[in-house]
Amino acid sequence: MNILGNFSLLLLCIITGCDKDSHIDYSSFNIKPEIISSQDQQGFIITDTCSPFNIPVDFKNLKNASRSLINSDWLSNPHYLEDINNLIYLFNQAHINDSDVFINSLNNSALIYKNNMIEVNSLKRKLQTDITNKLNYYQQAIASINTRLSIMKMDEKQHIENVAMIKNAIKEKQNYYTKLRRDLTDDLRKLQLNDSLIFDLISDIKFKYRAHRTVNCSKYLGSYQQVTFPSPHACIYYNNAELIANVPTKYQQQVTTIFDKHVPNLWDTMLQLNGYFASNYNKQVFDSYLQKDLVIATNNLAIKRTLNAEKKPCNTIDAQLKNLKKLNAAMTNNINKSLLDNNNEINISSPEFYAKLTPLLISGKVKDPIINFSLLYNNRVLIKKFTNEYATKILNEYPKSLTFVVADNGTFTLPKIRAKHYKVVIDINENYSIVYDGRNVLAPPTAFTKNTPNTTAIKYNLNQIISQQLFNQWFHT
Repeated sequence: MNILGNFSLLLLCIITGCDKDSHIDYSSFNIKPEIISSQDQQGFIITDTCSPFNIPVDFKNLKNASRSLINSDWLSNPHYLEDINNLIYLFNQAHINDSDVFINSLNNSALIYKNNMIEVNSLKRKLQTDITNKLNYYQQAIASINTRLSIMKMDEKQHIENVAMIKNAIKEKQNYYTKLRRDLTDDLRKLQLNDSLIFDLISDIKFKYRAHRTVNCSKYLGSYQQVTFPSPHACIYYNNAELIANVPTKYQQQVTTIFDKHVPNLWDTMLQLNGYFASNYNKQVFDSYLQKDLVIATNNLAIKRTLNAEKKPCNTIDAQLKNLKKLNAAMTNNINKSLLDNNNEINISSPEFYAKLTPLLISGKVKDPIINFSLLYNNRVLIKKFTNEYATKILNEYPKSLTFVVADNGTFTLPKIRAKHYKVVIDINENYSIVYDGRNVLAPPTAFTKNTPNTTAIKYNLNQIISQQLFNQWFHT
């Protein structure tokens, strides 16, 4: 029974691995004793799933973010400052002393960028004011000529007919609006409300407007309730709660239903007749309506009659077309469209804006914010120190379950090795390591000598190898 038990334990140790004492014979590798006594020897178990040679994701992110920032155009990248701060965060998270020089440089880059943008925005405002003034002048002049041309191309009879047509449309809408109010009155009377209350309810209907960029409007705006009327980029509300408060409680729900039925049509008809001036925006928010059309048509008729009476050469269609051509040419020559985006706003990413910025670059008021960091990034001596320290960090953070310490006399205890493929690495000093390749070997030997199968000596330690890998990765494009 004891024999069977001991055999089972041995088999379990072979399969799963057991902590056991091992020994390395330094003399067989011609390693001098003074080297052994001068420093501790650290051992590592390397497996397919856990290896210090795997480049950490954090290091890759640090390197990629650095390169991306260096290659980024500070003038056209709206997230430039955010990218700088993100990179500072990544360097801080590395917890490496040699990160400080990069962090200090990036902090300086952020300061330079902020100062640059003060100058950029100042120049942008100056250019925008000039462009806007010119655009307004030319657009108004061109619009005036186009209006005059449209008036001139219609004879007086057509203008008269246009005025009459708009007046008829206004009359029809007014009659329809009156009918809507009458229908609303009739529906309210069916509830046996008194005429005075009905008159006050209809007369006191008020509307509110709110600009909105989406099709979804909130149901309420304060105490005002939404009008279910399709209106692009706008939300319309009316004072339902205020009106209902004057109605006897037992009729309030019915009155609300009646209002919800009629108010959208009242709003629509009123809008077509008179437009709507939003006091909270202090402007006419629906700028196309019949009363305005009538004013324009009447004014156009008056202009047409004046032109017919004067018969000046400058008032011919050909003369106006020549003026229009001159204005368009002048606008093209005097306004650099290459400076502008599709909304006629100054585009600071354009080559033309960069050209405007050149004097500030020459004078030093605007600087390349990343040049110093770029020099550090490409400084091989500095990066060598950085990657060396990063390699030390990797080894220090290597799982303790896969590390061991070798005593001065060469004895050590290997941790359990559960991997099928593994290597045992013992760092002797910065110029010497012993490597045992345990591929397809169930259990490592207890004695490591120069003649132990699969055992080799290399003239580097793990830190140097990892550091070189990181260094190569840093400069790998």
